[in-house]
Amino acid sequence: MRRLAVVLCFAAIAGVAAAGGEVDLALGSLVYSKDSLYHRILVYQSGSVVTLRFGTHGPVLLQSQVDTNDLPRHVQEYSTLAFCGLLYQPQPARALVLGLGGGVIPRELRHYYPQLQIDVAEIDPDIPPVAERFFGFRQDQKLVVHVSDGRMFIKKQQRLNPPPKYDLIVLDAFSGDYIPFHLMTKEFLEEARGILAPGGVVVANVFYDNRLFDAEVKTFTEVFPRCQAFFGVWTANAMIVAGGPNVPVLTAQDAATRAAALQAANGFTFDMRTVAARLRPGFAPEPRARVLTDDQAPVNTLRWQEAAR
Repeated sequence: MRRLAVVLCFAAIAGVAAAGGEVDLALGSLVYSKDSLYHRILVYQSGSVVTLRFGTHGPVLLQSQVDTNDLPRHVQEYSTLAFCGLLYQPQPARALVLGLGGGVIPRELRHYYPQLQIDVAEIDPDIPPVAERFFGFRQDQKLVVHVSDGRMFIKKQQRLNPPPKYDLIVLDAFSGDYIPFHLMTKEFLEEARGILAPGGVVVANVFYDNRLFDAEVKTFTEVFPRCQAFFGVWTANAMIVAGGPNVPVLTAQDAATRAAALQAANGFTFDMRTVAARLRPGFAPEPRARVLTDDQAPVNTLRWQEAAR
């Protein structure tokens, strides 16, 4: 699940008592709370804007946010950036999303690509009902949520005969503060590569304001020769994009041209040309960055160290 770090002053995040229950001055009234096996699930509402959050301690990390009066509107920057994979693979036939949250990304993919078969792997069985109740998410024959750890789901897919090949894999599984470490390692990415179509791409939602980001990019480049990154402007979210053997490396002009064609063909509520402009073609990780492996992944240590640049 999700994802977006929001810097707020102490007064804005303090919960205060109110007649209608707990209120967060930044997020609104608490309308739902449940301690699941994996998270403390909190849903806030302020007017028509609904927010999903995990836990109450540490930084305010928003997993999902939607405007229930205007579901196609992307409230958060990360969910538009996640569509950057379409610049490389504009006509996906099969997609896999790890992590459901409020279901914004799979819901919007389903909307713009009606024939796309979408699998979602979500470890927490209490999350899909929350996404459906509060965030306008719906399953159907072409959009199916599998209650499973993302890595285990990929392993099971590899054992099928024949294993499915995905044109788009979106890595968006978050715990309370970051991605579970077993979904960040070289070994995991090698498994994901095993179900990726030759013309497919993996898109990973990460943060770029810390030393872990360099390690994440270094790990991706160990597995995927074609690897690029898109950087948020209003947030510290970034998307690492890794392609199969038939996927090109894009220049800024390539990305802009492809974005204009996608925008014309699909009529996105956001501007794909803005997404394309977030590509940083010459980006490379800090040379001393370490590759994350199953037996050596200092995720928590690096996550809270600021990036050197």
